[in-house]
Amino acid sequence: MTHSLHREGRADQLEADYCVFIYPARGFNYRNSQPRVRKLTEIVYANEPVNVFVMTLRESFYSEVTPEQMLDSISEGSDGARVYSCFDSRDKIKNVLAQMKKVDQGVSIVCSGLIEPLREIAVEAGLQPHTINLSLGVHGNTKLLPPPDIRLFTTMCGHGMVSPQLVRNRIMKVKQGKMDAWEAGVSLTEPCACGIFNPRRAEGLLHELAPVYTVSRY
Repeated sequence: MTHSLHREGRADQLEADYCVFIYPARGFNYRNSQPRVRKLTEIVYANEPVNVFVMTLRESFYSEVTPEQMLDSISEGSDGARVYSCFDSRDKIKNVLAQMKKVDQGVSIVCSGLIEPLREIAVEAGLQPHTINLSLGVHGNTKLLPPPDIRLFTTMCGHGMVSPQLVRNRIMKVKQGKMDAWEAGVSLTEPCACGIFNPRRAEGLLHELAPVYTVSRY
């Protein structure tokens, strides 16, 4: 899914930020996909994701919905259910892909992250990518975009639902000691409509940016 390709940041900030989509495709593996999607989602949960969003509930990991409720929502009659998830380490993503390959459910899987590490992970997991999409960047009047430091956060939501003003607010609250970085990072997941905002990465970014943040800078 191309909405996950536009995350910005240094390589060291992105090497702990990977997305995995379970995505049945109409005309190929859509019909009778419910039990297979559930099996693959169980693998996602077993590998400690930092965010999960199941289309059957339209709720994320941080909506007070339990993993059991999310799994149970992928019930009979929910063919085509799509699941979006995010992980914060190379080892986790490698384990997820290797385990999905082993169970071989015949459902489309999309993975996004830094291209070179993902190529290496695919080889290590015994996979040959079917298709590769690359972001060509942002074009047009880029002066209208928020500053680069703010885009580190806003681009983690593929649909642009995390407000730059909310990001600024959370940076300031962390700076002032009114919120800890993890709490602030989790709160930034709430507007994300696609479940791929990485609160663990946001926590690290807040630790990095809050000490040097000034309103005039932005």
